[in-house]
Amino acid sequence: MTNILITRRVPQVGVRLLKEAGFEPDIIETDLPIARDELLKRVSAKSYQAILTTMSEKVDDEFLDVAGKDLKIVANFAVGYNNIDVEACKSRGVRVSNTPGVLSEATADQAFALLLAAARRVVEGHKLVESGTWEGWTPTQLLGRDLSGQTLGIIGMGRIGQEMAKRSRGFDMRLIYHNRSRDEEAEKNLGAVYKSLDELLAESDFISVHTPLNAETEHLLCYEQFKKMKKTAIIINTARGPIIHEKALVKALQEKWIWAAGLDVFEFEPKVTEELLTMPNVVLAPHLGSATEGTRDAMISLAATAIIKVLKGETPSNLVA
Repeated sequence: MTNILITRRVPQVGVRLLKEAGFEPDIIETDLPIARDELLKRVSAKSYQAILTTMSEKVDDEFLDVAGKDLKIVANFAVGYNNIDVEACKSRGVRVSNTPGVLSEATADQAFALLLAAARRVVEGHKLVESGTWEGWTPTQLLGRDLSGQTLGIIGMGRIGQEMAKRSRGFDMRLIYHNRSRDEEAEKNLGAVYKSLDELLAESDFISVHTPLNAETEHLLCYEQFKKMKKTAIIINTARGPIIHEKALVKALQEKWIWAAGLDVFEFEPKVTEELLTMPNVVLAPHLGSATEGTRDAMISLAATAIIKVLKGETPSNLVA
């Protein structure tokens, strides 16, 4: 018998795909991650050939030891896979898959929504009206920042970064980017100009983070980097929280090194650095980047299909190991 474990409730289309392929997955019936010791207990309960994880489950040597030698694939319900020790999986012959491509547009939409909300002070305006203290239109009330003609700096010109770039063109923004290497196709198609990180920080009116989280990008934006930004800069992060040093961001906002921030991810998620919760010039969202019905259905379909193919001896296109 083939055993499959799904570590959270997921969109039903993925469960349906597995059942139609002849599998009967075990599902941990919770929306939130369970405690580590409970997770390991569930993983060890059966000899699982496939485990469908989310970004909250850490797949390391301990996890793999508990899972046992029959495990063939860990399918991650996310495009990022920094929660998985890929080398440890490789050494055990365990395949790893992610969900690339299908969430790029939704995540870019979320990034641009945060950019607009921060620039035009939408949340502050909502709170003012909601409070019942708004006394009417005034010439200088909640003045925000223009987008047209301003410079958007994109850190990480992958799929999501390029979708963000496309959206900026509708607002007649100047586009610059920083990446591990130049992307001449993106430059040609999007009119983007490659810059060093320092140049991008100094020139950008808006900075949007779209790079993966790894050893090189953790705390990529820290005290030194915030000091290089314009005092009118707005920083947006829909990638991974630890790319930004949150204490440094707090200081940058308190000391007015930058103007505002829009955050969909956090360094110690779901915990948020306390000062950010009370700053009027910070727009916060609870990691909603890919949170549309269509996108999540597409993501779970990719994950389920990867499991089906590996268990049938085939090779899915979305393997990372």
